[in-house]
Parts: sequence; structure tokens; C-alpha cells
Amino acid sequence: MPNFADFANREDNFAPSIRLATESDINLISALGITTCYEAYFQLDPSHDLADYCVRFFSPEAIASELADPALTFFIVEVNDNAVGFVQLREGKKIDAMEGCMAIEIQRIYVLEKMKGNGLGKLLIEHCAGVGKLKGYEVMWLGVWVKNLEAQKFYSKIGMRNVGETDFSDGKNSFVNYVFAKELV
Repeated sequence: MPNFADFANREDNFAPSIRLATESDINLISALGITTCYEAYFQLDPSHDLADYCVRFFSPEAIASELADPALTFFIVEVNDNAVGFVQLREGKKIDAMEGCMAIEIQRIYVLEKMKGNGLGKLLIEHCAGVGKLKGYEVMWLGVWVKNLEAQKFYSKIGMRNVGETDFSDGKNSFVNYVFAKELV
């Protein structure tokens, strides 16, 4: 579970917390999803394609459908009671790189650009690792676009390693994602 000790000695009242998302968070997740996804990829993807993707996959209707799916779990990270990002876990997705493993996927992890560098991504991943362990999973994995070098550096820095590739589609285009994984011991 999260290690809040990393934040205990800060003098600026930085107080992160993570909570399970509920139906009342649909618009919040939608707004965070559109904002953070566009911030993360605006330099890497054509603007119109990216905007179409963000609006389609993070619409309130899409988020409501995902919140109702028992294979998906959302957690929201807040700082001083303000939502600044979220993570989405997905159970049951099978890919070649995880064959033979009891693996849980971090399907999405997004933090507002102005909040990056504060340890929130690491905190969310540690939280997901704790949830994965409690559910009996051996490995946690995620897909990261081959062009997203910043994210790849971050995942490597926190102990995840590149174990293969998988495909990703935005509904219009297909992309190759690297699979980064970490054992849950």
C-alpha cells in the first residue's frame, strides 16, 4: 500500500491520499482523463486524433460504463482534498508477454502535468501493487507507447522492466506499446 512516509517531512503541507472512485466521480474522472491524456501526448500524436480519442474514451458515458465493469477499478489521488490524477486497474486481460502469470494490468495512470515530480505516480503504482498482492496476483504490468520515452524512464526508475510488446488502438490507428512489468513479492 502507499508509503506516505516519503511525504512526512515536507514543509509545504503536501498531503496526498488515494481513494476508491465511485459513481459520483464520473465527471471528475472524465475531466482528469481528458486533461491528463492530452497533456501527456499532445507532442506525440496528431492533435485532432488525440482530441477525438480523449473525448471518446474519457466521456462521462464511457467512464460510467467502465465504473460499472467489475474487471475495472479506479483510484483517485488527491492532494489537500483536490483530485490531481487517477489510476485504473484491469483484471483478466491476456497478452503474450504475461502468458503463464497471474497478472493485473495498470490500464491507465494519469497525473496532472503540474503535479508531476512530486512522487504521485510512484505512490499510485505502489498502491496498485498493494491491491494486486491482496487480490493474489504475482505480477503487475502496463503498456506504454514506444514513443513515450519519459514514461519509460519513469517506469524503469521505479523498478519496472520492459518484458515485451503489445498492440494498442485509439480507434483510428494502431500503435505498439512496450510492456513494463514488476513482480509483486
